[in-house]
Amino acid sequence: MNAAIDAGNTFIKVGIFDGDQLADILSFPSDHFQNIYTHLASCHFEKCIISGVVPIPDHVIKYLEMKTDQLIVLNENTALPITNKYKSPHTLGNDRIALAVGAAAKFPDKDVLCLSIGTCITYNFVSADKSFLGGAISPGLHMRLRAMHEFTAGLPIINLDEAGSSLIGNTTADSMASGIINGIKFEIEGFVSELREKHKNCSVIISGGDSRYFADKLNIETETEPNLALTGLNIILKFNAPE
Repeated sequence: MNAAIDAGNTFIKVGIFDGDQLADILSFPSDHFQNIYTHLASCHFEKCIISGVVPIPDHVIKYLEMKTDQLIVLNENTALPITNKYKSPHTLGNDRIALAVGAAAKFPDKDVLCLSIGTCITYNFVSADKSFLGGAISPGLHMRLRAMHEFTAGLPIINLDEAGSSLIGNTTADSMASGIINGIKFEIEGFVSELREKHKNCSVIISGGDSRYFADKLNIETETEPNLALTGLNIILKFNAPE
């Protein structure tokens, strides 16, 4: 069994892989790295990869080195099964690379756009020749919600699961939910429409913890893969540590 660990801005996800198959997922808040000790106490892995958009403490690296026969810490120098053509690779989030690798594997020999909807929304484009070209970054759902609350005097924090998301909201909470959900919907549809002007047969994958809000709302053909980053990390692990 191998492990792929994705330390995001909000959550740390640990994917347990049996070969190519994702057998189990553990998830806990990113500000509680010590939970790795609790959740992995009884585990030993043949191989492990860890990726972070947040700093990974040295003590976590040392712990994982004891829990696995081979540990890879993803960084800009890690070998990849795709070509990274990003002009500032030292600023590129590891999560975006993992998503790009996972997307390229899912749609080989095709242009593919992977959107990850989480703390931020990232748009990650991989060309048919397996080149990562970049994309875009915009605020995620809860970042937009907090911004409206913190930069105004009267707008509350709302629960998006309880508020309506119809286009015309008839309460303040519903109006805020409409602005967030439909605003992101129009953003995604507009981005994909513009991209397909040049890359007509581009496939689209939606991933990330908040992708559930959009699975049935977008007027474009997409596939939903909530755990694509973990899959991409496992592919990178196997690429660097073959059997």
